[in-house]
Amino acid sequence: MDPFTFGIVAVGATGASLIGISLLDGAGFQINDTALLLFMEIAKYGGILFLLRELSKLFL
Repeated sequence: MDPFTFGIVAVGATGASLIGISLLDGAGFQINDTALLLFMEIAKYGGILFLLRELSKLFL
């Protein structure tokens, strides 16, 4: 997957999951904010590492 497509998919998936979580929160479900923050940070760093790996292929 090229980096541009990965970026579009990652932004769409993150936005959709945040909308889903906000709908669940509005419906009265308890959301563990610490676990949510931890998951989002891990996903962000994973995406950054993936993009760095793809970009390193351009220069090696």
